[in-house]
Amino acid sequence: MMPRPHLDPFGQWSFPLPHVHDLDNGMTVWAYHLPGQHIVSCVLVLDLPLNCEPVDRDGIATVVTRLLDGGTQTHPSVSYAEALAEHGIHFEPAVGQSTTQLMIDLPADSLLPGLSLLAEAVKEPVFESNDFLSIQAQVFAEIQRQNSRGSTLASIALRWALLDHNVRISRPTAGNLESIPLITREDVCDFHKQHYSPAGATLIICGDIDPQEASRMASQAFEQWNTAVIPTSVEPIRRGGFPSHVITREDSVQADIRMGWFGIDQNDPRWASLQVATTIMGGSFGSRLNTVLREDRGFTYGVSMSAHPFRQGGYIDVVTSTQTATVKDLLDETREILAASQPFTATEVETAIRYLTLSAPLAFGTAEAVADQASSLAAGQLPLDHITTILSDLACVTVDSAMDAYRELINCAPFSTIVVGGAEISDDVLAS
Repeated sequence: MMPRPHLDPFGQWSFPLPHVHDLDNGMTVWAYHLPGQHIVSCVLVLDLPLNCEPVDRDGIATVVTRLLDGGTQTHPSVSYAEALAEHGIHFEPAVGQSTTQLMIDLPADSLLPGLSLLAEAVKEPVFESNDFLSIQAQVFAEIQRQNSRGSTLASIALRWALLDHNVRISRPTAGNLESIPLITREDVCDFHKQHYSPAGATLIICGDIDPQEASRMASQAFEQWNTAVIPTSVEPIRRGGFPSHVITREDSVQADIRMGWFGIDQNDPRWASLQVATTIMGGSFGSRLNTVLREDRGFTYGVSMSAHPFRQGGYIDVVTSTQTATVKDLLDETREILAASQPFTATEVETAIRYLTLSAPLAFGTAEAVADQASSLAAGQLPLDHITTILSDLACVTVDSAMDAYRELINCAPFSTIVVGGAEISDDVLAS
């Protein structure tokens, strides 16, 4: 028999810190040196909140980002895509509540041409008419397809229930079937001209690169971008009315279920305790919800509970699905578990803390993962050492603090239940 190898205790881990460099045009560069990561991940985070979209033009921010790789003044039409391919660059945009993010992955030796092409996309996009019509139709078709899914309808309805309807983030990020057809190419050009600016933007570069050299390349690529716009602040997140309701999908044999609460952001001192509490209840495979609903009762393939922070505020949700016939039983069991009549145990808290802290090095083991998390820090306007601070805070969570956060934010708070399923599901299932 081979002897078991000796394993040293796991040492303290910290989220990497970047080299920070401010450009003259108002952009900040965060360059992370990650040895061995030869595929570099870059994210340009624009301080462009979703609420700057014009009235009745929900989704225009998404349409604009989809058009950015369709050609520039320097590389018109397909020559831009050809230039990306020549340097092995993958381009991907994303629109969030408080920022627009433009991501590229590329080999380390293509960093300068990659940054130059990214700068072109934001400085001098052409927005050709044919491309605009194609992207508009594509976004519209994607919304149609997503609206045919019960899971998507349930998530949209939950956010609509939890947040004030006058807040832009209460509505789908990519727009809706009414707003997308109203967008014109002129709207797209005006939106870009009025809102795309280096002021307040953060360029994140992660990989096996020299941070100072990467910052120099960023300055070279973006120094001519000096567009000045009137800044728009993120609108405050306000609570909604928390209505619960059933959305009928004819002939559906599966029901998608969402339960949600208005939550907190990561600046709240209860954040670490809430993370432990949601992990115990539904944030891991061995959680209370998953053990009972999946393993013991066989109601579902899985159930999760998560906290979703915005720059200000946020929400907490339970996500699951089940057969139409077992909706009421699943909801009854879920409510009973969420009542938490049995307080958290020391073992549950310790296990949750270990799960959250010891998985961090694996979760952030690639340049892409570090870039993604760094972009979240920029979007939330959080300190560069925020992840390390949270890991330290998690180690200090106690049974009492986790239970207090759970009672304040979930157990004693108003919530909404959304069920999307077959016509035989009645509103009676919503009764507690």
